[in-house]
Amino acid sequence: MIKSRAPGPALIRGIAALLALAAASGGVMAQGECGPDAPPPVPLCSVAGMLEAVNPSQTLDVFGNLNPAAFAGGANRDLMPGQASMSFAGGLSAGGAACARHLSVRRLGGTEGVPGIDAGTADMLADMIGEDVDIPTASGGTRQTIFEVFSPNIISYQGGGLGQPLSLRHGGTGGWPRNSGAHLVIALKGAGPGDLKAGETYPAKAVGSSGTGTASGLYSAWTGQIRPRPYLPPNTENQRREQEFEKRTCHRLRRQFLSNMEAAGVPLGSTTGRQVRDMDCDSDGIGQAGTRTTVTGGSLGGTVTIDQITETAVIGRFELSGTAKIERQKRSWSTRGPGRVDVDRDTDTGALSVSGRFAAPNMRNMGFTRPPFEVTQAPTSNAGPGAQLRLTSYRPRRDAKNLPWDNPGIRLSFNRPLDPASIVPGAVTLETGLADGQGGAVMAPVKVRPRLAGADTVIVTPRKPLRDGVRYRVTVRAGPNGLRGTEGAYLPVDQVWGFDTMVDLDDTDPLSAGLADHLAQTEGIESDTIQVATNAKLVRGKPAVIRTYAKWRTDPQIAPEWQVTSFPAHVRARPGSGLDAPLLTPEARNVTIRRPDDFTDHERRMAENSINLYGWTPDYEELRVVRTEIEPVRDCAESPRIFSGYEEIAWDPLDRDLNIGYVFARVGPWYDFIPQNMIKEGAHTAKRAARYMEQVFPVQSVEMSEAPAPPPDPNLNDKLVAAIDKAYQFELLSETFSKDTMGTLRWLNSVLANPPAMTERLRKRDNIRAELLNHVQDHLIANGAYDSYDLVVIYMPYEWMKLLGVTLSPRIDQQDNPTAEAAQPFIGMSLTKALTGRKRIANSGAITHEVGHAFGLGHIPSFQGNRASVNAARDRYENTRWEGIEGMRMDPGGQHGLNKSYEDGNAESESELLPLMFPRTQVKETLFITRRNYDVMLKNLKKDFISLSP
Repeated sequence: MIKSRAPGPALIRGIAALLALAAASGGVMAQGECGPDAPPPVPLCSVAGMLEAVNPSQTLDVFGNLNPAAFAGGANRDLMPGQASMSFAGGLSAGGAACARHLSVRRLGGTEGVPGIDAGTADMLADMIGEDVDIPTASGGTRQTIFEVFSPNIISYQGGGLGQPLSLRHGGTGGWPRNSGAHLVIALKGAGPGDLKAGETYPAKAVGSSGTGTASGLYSAWTGQIRPRPYLPPNTENQRREQEFEKRTCHRLRRQFLSNMEAAGVPLGSTTGRQVRDMDCDSDGIGQAGTRTTVTGGSLGGTVTIDQITETAVIGRFELSGTAKIERQKRSWSTRGPGRVDVDRDTDTGALSVSGRFAAPNMRNMGFTRPPFEVTQAPTSNAGPGAQLRLTSYRPRRDAKNLPWDNPGIRLSFNRPLDPASIVPGAVTLETGLADGQGGAVMAPVKVRPRLAGADTVIVTPRKPLRDGVRYRVTVRAGPNGLRGTEGAYLPVDQVWGFDTMVDLDDTDPLSAGLADHLAQTEGIESDTIQVATNAKLVRGKPAVIRTYAKWRTDPQIAPEWQVTSFPAHVRARPGSGLDAPLLTPEARNVTIRRPDDFTDHERRMAENSINLYGWTPDYEELRVVRTEIEPVRDCAESPRIFSGYEEIAWDPLDRDLNIGYVFARVGPWYDFIPQNMIKEGAHTAKRAARYMEQVFPVQSVEMSEAPAPPPDPNLNDKLVAAIDKAYQFELLSETFSKDTMGTLRWLNSVLANPPAMTERLRKRDNIRAELLNHVQDHLIANGAYDSYDLVVIYMPYEWMKLLGVTLSPRIDQQDNPTAEAAQPFIGMSLTKALTGRKRIANSGAITHEVGHAFGLGHIPSFQGNRASVNAARDRYENTRWEGIEGMRMDPGGQHGLNKSYEDGNAESESELLPLMFPRTQVKETLFITRRNYDVMLKNLKKDFISLSP
């Protein structure tokens, strides 16, 4: 193909202009319209909402508690958290929707006992031990009020902490930065639950997860990539034993854990976050490169103000400030081994403030929220409005993708009419995170204009277009200073959620990160239509894949966790001539498009860094331009946006099939009969070789079938057997005696041997092979085999010849006046089988290599020198990738392909990618043809063999 690079050929520019005009004249492929009201928002602090933030493979959950069924109904229902909001400022800028645990207390002093046990638990204990129980309850002392607020994640709910940073993984739930979490425990100074009154403010401080000391584990976040971290090769025998012991112990513990859970009836299949279940005991763990931010401790003090106390909730706000220890890490992949990272740490103790609102449940007065905190209840207060304002529906929905940057359509509907005086810019805010130059973010407001659209609905419009490919946070302010109902009702807590604007794939800014060199180094959409070699001319009747690349770059002004790195889309390919032209391949629906620099090396090697559209078998000159379309998926889109890329197609008129025969040489161990297992092996090899040739040559099909076999010739057999025996004897001697001794033996053999036939100098195995192949070739020509076959493969017994492929060309004296043999090439192939130590795959690969020779391909690289220097040169190239190999090894059915790329890697092997014509017999099906050799084949397949003769 001819790649279209900016500004592109006139043909493509003209097509693009016509299609743009057609698209502007009417809606294109609408995805469906939304109803007049979006569904009501799902609470972030539901079980499902909290589970969204869990990273299953990195979350310790050995008891299966991260199962939604564990929270269904019963006593747990009243203990589910209420809604809240929380925001950090100062040394850290982050925030969003949060959860508020049930109103709790920490008991100070008093009698010993088990506090807060409920009757149901007592009955359960009585049933277990078979008699009544009388469990004392702690009394006396004082009770300190505890409020606990955390970002929506079930890890904090269960354990009272954040765990490790990698335990959380989400796209920005509740308006928080990607893969982040927060946890705050607030203790009131000298105020118990019975002291709480609406309208009062109480001194407070942030404490540890046990309710004492200073705050710890306030915040964590990470961005980047995760890779397995295999064990490094042991340096000593003792180290090897230690690694094996660790692996065996891990396997035993894992089996025991799973066995215990199965015996306990834990539903393993539905449990989320089972680290034990997903544990890879043969790995040393996982590595993560990118960034990490943690707030590991802080001394924060301030106030808590109670706005309202109802029968179901304590509603209030908190403002704390002080200092905290903030550590930021830049983590890069290390040269010390796969999965290892080098970490650059920056730790600082600086100012930090945290504020927010909560609606803590106030429904029970027994049991535990989590040890050591007891569930408690505060007396109802009538202060504040009797009714509450409630957000009943909103657009865009939480975590919506692909919103238009010029009009995201923010619309809020409430349960009661609104006070027009409360509709001010500060009541609804829109923000994103700007890069602070230290790996963090500074929240930056966007100017918006809110306005009433009916008595209970607000529309919020940005005053200028938003940035494309950026995450934004919407906050609907709660409390008296936020939106209010006409009678004074207000939201109890801030309503916070995020959305992503659409990536603009019409941009053409420079871009290099994550792109192979053969692609245009700019943003946009690009495609490669591949039958074998990338950017080669197409032939008719051969399956093709259309590899589509969506290319956009990082935004240096936006913090990494606030940039869009992926989005859902539909991807299509059509002829470039018409907007409604029929699809070339089945549409790829709801695929995840990812930013080029977001892929791991493994994903690039497996061609997962492109959207691969299979299913097109082109006809010759079927079209001149391929148009690839990427349509971002949106919930509500009357006129969806469609981005297009164009690729000009070049064609080759070659229309060629290959018909190859194979025969068995009746000589040596095959003289009397061909063993049945070798007959099967020959047929199997022929089938695999034909399939492989279809995948690496520009031919429509390859058929390889058995040709008429030559009869056994006793004279030839006796002669060759004697020569092979002598070759074997001298090979044994050469392993025993020095080179000087072997030279003497060869001289004695040539001078003293008797009978006279033995005085000939010993032939090498390849000379013996050549004599055998010429004999079989004479038979094939005499019987007209080449009337049916382009060329013939002659199988020989490997255990006898111990040599693999060869292609015979006409002799030098035939070049001016070539004989019939010159136009009728053949391939000699020593056929291996199981138990020979050679992989079967080498047979079919070697045949294809030799067919390449028959059509004029030379070795790559071409070597000069003695055998030792040739071997040394070949050794240098093994376990490397050869520049000039770019393509796909397509399945003959055209529904799958394996990436073959110097730049991205070999999908079939992590170690190397060498040319098909590499001059060493090995597993050649993992190799591939170079673009240059593929172009040679396009020319030479049109010629007869005489014109290809040297």
